[in-house]
Amino acid sequence: MTYHATPLPPECGRVLVVDDEPLNRELLRNALENLRLEVEEAAGGLEALKHIAASPPDVVLLDVAMPAMDGLEVCRRLKGNPDTAALPVIMVTAHVDRGDRLAGIEAGANDYLGKPVDIQDLMLRVRNAIHVKRLHDGLQLALQQVRELERHRDSLTHMVVHDLRSPLTAILTSLQLLTLTEGQPLGGEDLEDVRTAERAAQTMASMIASLLDISRLETGAMPLRRTRCDLATVVRTSVDTLRLLATGRTLSVSSPEEAVAVSADRDILQRVIENLAGNAIRVTPADGTIVFAISRNAAAARVAVTDAGPGIPPEYCDKIFDKFVQVEDRRARLGTGLGLTFCKLAVEAHGGRIGVESEVGRGSTFWFTLPME
Repeated sequence: MTYHATPLPPECGRVLVVDDEPLNRELLRNALENLRLEVEEAAGGLEALKHIAASPPDVVLLDVAMPAMDGLEVCRRLKGNPDTAALPVIMVTAHVDRGDRLAGIEAGANDYLGKPVDIQDLMLRVRNAIHVKRLHDGLQLALQQVRELERHRDSLTHMVVHDLRSPLTAILTSLQLLTLTEGQPLGGEDLEDVRTAERAAQTMASMIASLLDISRLETGAMPLRRTRCDLATVVRTSVDTLRLLATGRTLSVSSPEEAVAVSADRDILQRVIENLAGNAIRVTPADGTIVFAISRNAAAARVAVTDAGPGIPPEYCDKIFDKFVQVEDRRARLGTGLGLTFCKLAVEAHGGRIGVESEVGRGSTFWFTLPME
């Protein structure tokens, strides 16, 4: 079977030929220039590394047996450097037995060519290596553009959210002032309308605070003020603050008799528990039970919040902690789109893990673990 290498335009490829024998370099140069590739040369390993550092090619044809630094060492150094790890390296050697090939693969070589070089084989392998390099470069460029867009989006979100705080504070103040009319308190439907608007504004204020905290956690700009905390005490304190919101629901806490000590930012930890508890209260029927279970082993402490809600469809369990993700259900909305993201980032900032176990129609258990002190 005859193979025909499709010629590439000159701008599509630069090849560095590394060989201590001038005749070998000339042979490879002539063959590659027939493929209309730009060819550069290096007479040894150190010279090749300097050349690549100054101007990385698209592919390297690398002789194995060279003085001072052989091709295997050159390949190891290229693959061990993040800046050149993706550079395709084709080893060119007269030693083509199994042991030599394994040594080249172990060093990180992408391909192998035996001497004397078959020109058609050479052209096909170089063309394919350049194609793979182009795909990699395109993917890296797309990834860089996505990251840049994400950075702009997050900057815009942070700016907008930050600017919303002042007018929202003014709205809350005005609503509170409206409860007084000529020195007399509002009553009836008027008072209820104002209270409803006030609750909505407070919810917005909480969402804005969560967005700002998420941004700080994502960028590492939110330092943790760690102290020794008894996890059971923090959970019970958080649950007590939410009992008025439970309106008939039973809140049950179980924990070991001994203290469950963790090193954590108590305020942030309490917010995590209150977020999980608030979600559980929202989805649990008025006569339902919510269970808070604290446990421990030698390495980690665990908090689990089990509700009596409608459960979460399996396809959402891996997404529910992502920013802005909301899970809609006919009976309740599961997740705030921000609170669970805050919980995930806060727990991970403490070196812990968070997750959910759920079955539609049978409730959900949100859990997180923290390293023991």
